[in-house]
Amino acid sequence: MRNLFIIAFIFGIVIMFWLRPKKYSYIIPAYIPLGEKFDIGFDGIAEFSKKNKVITIVNPNNGPISREENEYYFEKLEEKIKRIQDNGGKVIGYVSTGYGERGQREVRKDIDLWRDKWNIDGIFLDEGMGSCSGNCERLIKKYQDYYEYIEDQIIVTNAGYIDEDYEKFLKDGVIMIIFENTYEKFISPTNYLNNMNLSKGKKGILLHTAPKDIDGKEIKKLYKKYDLNYIYLTSENWDTISLKLLKDL
Repeated sequence: MRNLFIIAFIFGIVIMFWLRPKKYSYIIPAYIPLGEKFDIGFDGIAEFSKKNKVITIVNPNNGPISREENEYYFEKLEEKIKRIQDNGGKVIGYVSTGYGERGQREVRKDIDLWRDKWNIDGIFLDEGMGSCSGNCERLIKKYQDYYEYIEDQIIVTNAGYIDEDYEKFLKDGVIMIIFENTYEKFISPTNYLNNMNLSKGKKGILLHTAPKDIDGKEIKKLYKKYDLNYIYLTSENWDTISLKLLKDL
């Protein structure tokens, strides 16, 4: 009888663990161009980072800027990054890879500028490749080289669209954005992720031009179904996202 009680107790704990909602982790875009809109969003992101697991992507000029290039905005952005980090958030720098076609020297130059001139926690490799139509060897080597070059910092790679080849672009610790499309496409029964084996790697989704009336229950269900680790939403302008929307999820 005692053994049955212990088994029932353990079974109950497992069921409770399985049924509990999976807590979101967030990737937040701070694609703030230099100019009058520069301050939008940063203070809210810093506050949101106090109670949530947040990675913020900073992107002042489709990549990094140097102090010599624009000392005023360099120092302003430096202050914003520090505040987010002081509140527990992580900050990573935007680098375009041109879907694998941008020259490695140019990509490394951006990585060097972020790492050498800024106090950031990692790199966002945008326009990445999770699908290479069978011609993978060169592209896989490129991205694996980038991972080695970035070393032990946070790495987020935006594959955008994936097939089974996405696994070849993974490395321990790399966060792969495996879906980049609209909210409507994500919740659709025809979402290609339904046909994928998503058992490997850390994964996130990027829902662009997100509407204000997202169904939080549906998102939570799919977040758990696809075993996601991060959710990344963008506004119509791709720059920031309403923090109220994130809280309402």
